[in-house]
Amino acid sequence: MMSTDAFEVIDGGITAPLGFSGAAINCGIKPEALDLVLIYSDRPAAAAATVTTNSFRAAPTFVAQEHTANGQAQAIVANSGNANAATGAQGLANARQMAQLAGQALGVPPEDVVVCSTGHIGVQLPMDEMAAGVREVSGQLSRDNPQLVARGIMTTDTFPKMISVQFEVAGTPVKMGAVAKGAGMICPHMATMLCFITTDLVVAPHLLRTSLPEAVEQSFNCISVDNCMSTNDTVVILANGRAGHIPLTAPESGGYQVFMAALCYVTRELAKMIARDGEEATKFVEITVSGAQNWEQARHVGKIIANYNLLKCSIYGQDFNWGRIAAALGSSRQPFDPASVSLTLAGIPVWDRGQILDYDQTEGQRRMQADEISIAVDLGLGEAQATVWTCDLSPEYVQFNAE
Repeated sequence: MMSTDAFEVIDGGITAPLGFSGAAINCGIKPEALDLVLIYSDRPAAAAATVTTNSFRAAPTFVAQEHTANGQAQAIVANSGNANAATGAQGLANARQMAQLAGQALGVPPEDVVVCSTGHIGVQLPMDEMAAGVREVSGQLSRDNPQLVARGIMTTDTFPKMISVQFEVAGTPVKMGAVAKGAGMICPHMATMLCFITTDLVVAPHLLRTSLPEAVEQSFNCISVDNCMSTNDTVVILANGRAGHIPLTAPESGGYQVFMAALCYVTRELAKMIARDGEEATKFVEITVSGAQNWEQARHVGKIIANYNLLKCSIYGQDFNWGRIAAALGSSRQPFDPASVSLTLAGIPVWDRGQILDYDQTEGQRRMQADEISIAVDLGLGEAQATVWTCDLSPEYVQFNAE
């Protein structure tokens, strides 16, 4: 990825780009907390979305996919506290009604409204409350408090997740902002996770449709909290062109590489925030797999290690037990030879090409007390590398989800 020298992290969140506003209210799905969000562009925007591959996917994911299929959208309406998943034909009708309600309130075609939901599965949306809520939230659109939008999509999250950056295309300033939510049911494949991205970039819709999945593959699809895929995962990007520069129409266009660097940075930072906020987690874990035959193999091995519960438990217990990395690696069924592999835990090399190294166990135990733990694996097969992010697994996670 291009260096962050190519862009600057700024304030402003989801409403940092020109022409975007947002609002969040409580409409009654939750007892008191914010539970309904609206994001609006003052003009139609190029749009793209990726959604969960879960076979029991939620009704709004179908509507989100349909309403971005033509590469254009102008608003996102999202609720938290109710996933509108496993709700049958009525749930799909309710998701379509959400788009109609928002479109009517904003004066835009319903098919230009992207719909998202997150929360409990198997419960119909309270549409009377939704209708009143959409009317109310549409009257509160503002650029002044993007944190409200970030809070409005939270469920079990402990903090709002938002970021914004600025970069240049052909000498013209361009801004990008984003919010995300997710803490449990996180093992995306396109958890419960949502991400909304806005930018005033001028870009062809077909280019946006190829760039978003690429960024998602290298960010949200590289995290795992609990190896549990969600029914509602959705990532949406809106690019309204307000920056006014020469349009990006192909990967060869001037400015495309810096746009992709900014997009990958934004999605990766949000992905890491989700991993840090894993339900009842105490440690953030970064796993780097190098020496792979290709990126896909490196990512696959990284996810196997990230999802190895015995390792996650030992990290929670602050146990310098690198044998669990070896066991996880061995379960990946990849064509490596342990005699060609190197392993490092918490910055301490422990195994190198078939040999146990001389390391300080006491120092290892001390390092395992840190809030962030690193794991490095060299497969000795090639030159490719990937990084995966996860967290530890605590007794409190089991108790929290049991309740």
